[in-house]
Amino acid sequence: MNRGLKRGLGSVLGVLMGVGLILATPVRAETITGQKDKSCGELTVGWIDWPPYQMVGKDNDSSQPVGVDIQAARKYLGALGCDLKFVSKPWARLLKAMEEGRLDVLLGMSKTDERSKYAKFSSPYRNETVWLFMRSNQHDFDHFTSLKDIIGTQFRLGVSRNAYYGDEYLKLIEDPKFKSRVFQAIGGENFQMLISDRVDGFLVDKETGKARIEADGLQGQIVPHNNVKVDLGPVHIMFGKNSISSGLLEKLNGIIKKEVEVPQS
Repeated sequence: MNRGLKRGLGSVLGVLMGVGLILATPVRAETITGQKDKSCGELTVGWIDWPPYQMVGKDNDSSQPVGVDIQAARKYLGALGCDLKFVSKPWARLLKAMEEGRLDVLLGMSKTDERSKYAKFSSPYRNETVWLFMRSNQHDFDHFTSLKDIIGTQFRLGVSRNAYYGDEYLKLIEDPKFKSRVFQAIGGENFQMLISDRVDGFLVDKETGKARIEADGLQGQIVPHNNVKVDLGPVHIMFGKNSISSGLLEKLNGIIKKEVEVPQS
């Protein structure tokens, strides 16, 4: 976690409260009632610094994170009687651990064919949209309406390694003219790359972008593009293939579907 984000934790928590209102349907405050299933046992849950969905708590204890996704995990998996052990590692290492069967749970995950080879997915519990963020004084690309408008321009697009940006992006990245304009970074590096003029914009969840901008004191310097956004659709709790039984997953899906009003897939 960078120093700016630590200093701005109070502000980030304020953003979290706002998102809680926006996402009040996926994560309600009341406790789920009913008998808990004692067969779940302990699940190791990986998380990354991704405000306001996953972030370190006020005591800077990585084993006690907070956020919208963390709240959802505690609520829904807690209803099954699962004990949760939270571990924070770099995103690529968490994905690798899940693929190799060394991690039980990842949160806020888009369901893809590749991930389905080594993981199971719950019913969705919220939706996700990423926006193109740019420097506020950069207006050469205000006319963009979608990612494909980058083709044939000098625009440099920042993306995070191992992140999912939807089917449209996957199709575009096959085009050499688009791929040549894409620059990969690790998580929050995109903000530094944008400020230092190494990219012209980057894709990030809108609430995450707003939280980091406030935490790092970048208000007025970085803003979301008015038109370019990518709807990633619903996100899920992702489990290792052997981390949860089919019966427990079915129970979990029943709990989520009763609580959440997002498209089920």
